[in-house]
Parts: sequence; structure tokens; C-alpha cells
Amino acid sequence: MSIFHKMRPQWQQTMLRVKDPKASIAYYKDNFKFTLIDEYHFPKMGFSLYFLSTMADRYALTPGTDEAHDFLWNFKGVTIELTHNHGSDDFKANSGNEEPNRGFGHIAVLCDDVYKSCEELEKNGVAFKKKPDEGRMKGLAFAYDPDGYWVEIVKRTENSGLTTPFNLAQTMLRVKDANKTVAFYEKYFGMTLLRVSNQGDFSLYFLASLTEDEKAKAPSPTSEEARAFVNSRHDPVLELTHNHGTEEKEGQVYHNGNTEPKGFGHIGFLVDDIEVFCQALEKDGVSFQKKLTDGSMKMLAFALDPDNYWIEIIPRGMKMPKEFTSA
Repeated sequence: MSIFHKMRPQWQQTMLRVKDPKASIAYYKDNFKFTLIDEYHFPKMGFSLYFLSTMADRYALTPGTDEAHDFLWNFKGVTIELTHNHGSDDFKANSGNEEPNRGFGHIAVLCDDVYKSCEELEKNGVAFKKKPDEGRMKGLAFAYDPDGYWVEIVKRTENSGLTTPFNLAQTMLRVKDANKTVAFYEKYFGMTLLRVSNQGDFSLYFLASLTEDEKAKAPSPTSEEARAFVNSRHDPVLELTHNHGTEEKEGQVYHNGNTEPKGFGHIGFLVDDIEVFCQALEKDGVSFQKKLTDGSMKMLAFALDPDNYWIEIIPRGMKMPKEFTSA
């Protein structure tokens, strides 16, 4: 086992910047039954963080407490991290879906009945980019969240055994060279390729952080069973979209969301020993946006993937120093 896999990297978050956290939290809670797990406020640094996920079990902890912090940094699932920069009343998010700033594409949820769910969502005032019967891909939909980010709504596998009305299912990123990016996440972050789908002029690659038992049960990524396996999971997949031919272009092809216009920020992984992990990444030539020794938050690092998307690296069980959250 490599030093990277020994550190047990596990996908834990997808970060989106938002204009109005109250509106965004209400949207995800009321419409897609997300739970607010935890929150942090950094008054001196001028931002707040809110972590939501779709929980299979009842969650009784109070966000913002030490108990909720402990749960968050040991959480075995994936959260949506909403970042609110204080005073950003005029913030307009880059959804990642308009040229020349495409990159991040969407998050997604699974449900039992896409048509019924979309009818209920529309009654609740949710706006749509695409309804289930529109376009060439029937049976799936894309809703808009309050900041204009796309939320794909996908049908679960029949008899999936999932009991929640919705579950967080995907984060989609466009990539220049799929083979290079898949190999990167497999080697360094221990992800497993679950499904490959060729759609003609583009291909989709679905990866996830799996336990050893889950790896043993996973079908071949190119098999007929792979789609059913992906769409019956409670935990999400990282969907890499490769538009054929981009691998031949020079330079960076996609916008990573962290220069203007901003929107998507990063995905994040928990690891057992962040110092050992980051040292091994650096020794192997992985680039960093922020090393552990940079900046004031020396307990966190940000690596860069082949498309310059940011990857936050977080120590499992992290204790946030009180100096950052005090007024």
C-alpha cells in the first residue's frame, strides 16, 4: 500500500460560495432535505462556513458546537460547504456553465421518482434549467439553486434500499485529460473508478471514496451493472466530464472557480496525518496552492489537480484553533 493510501484519504466536501447563506440553507433543507451539520464563523477573517449533507440517520447535534465540529471532521460522508464572505451583498456566483468560465458543472441528488419530485419542487417555486421531458436526455432534470448553481436530479436504481427522499449524489467537474485526472485521484487520493460512460463527443468518469468491502462489491466500470451500482449508493461520486479533444489543447482549459468570476471553490479530503501526506505529495511533484507552512491556517493545505482545481487537505479529527473563530 502506498504512503498516500495509508493516510486513508476520504472525500469529505464540495465548497460553493454563496451570496445569502440563510436563503441557500433553506433551499437545500426545504427542497432536498439536507441537514445542516455544522457551521463556523470567522469574524476577524470576514467569512462563515456552513456544512450540509443528506443524512441516512437522524442528526441531533447543534451546529457550531464542539460536538458538531468533532462529528464533521470525522464524518464518513460528503458535505456541501457553503462559504459566505461577509458583506458580499452584490456577489454573483459563476455557475461554471457559461463560456469562457466553464469548469465546475453541478452537484446532483438521487431520488425515486424524478417526475414527481420535479412537480413538487416546481410547486415550491424552484426554477429549472431543464425539466425531465426537455432536451435529448429524458428523465433527468436540472434545477437552479439561489445562486444559480445547477442541481441535477437523477433517478435512483430500482429497489436501491435508500430511504431518504433525496441523497447527495454527485459533484461534476470538467477535465482536460480524463486519463490523467482519473490516475491522479486514484494514486493520491485513493478514489476508485466506478463507471465510464462514452456519450459520443464526451465521456463521463465516476469516482468515489470506497471502503474495502465496497471495493470488493463494485462491478467493472465498463459493465452494465456499473450504472445501477452508482445510482444505488447513498454517498456521492465525483463525476469527471471529458469533452473529447480538449486533451490536445495547450494550457489550462477550464476555470477553477477561484479567480474572478468566482463560484465553486474546491473539493476536500480528510487524511490521517496531514504532514506526512503533504510531504509525500510534494516529493512526488504535486503542486500546491497553499502548503501547510503558508498563511495563518497552518493546519490546512490546498493541492492542485491536473486542471488546477483546488483540493483542500484536512487532518481527520481536526480541532479548529479558537483564535480563528473568536471575535
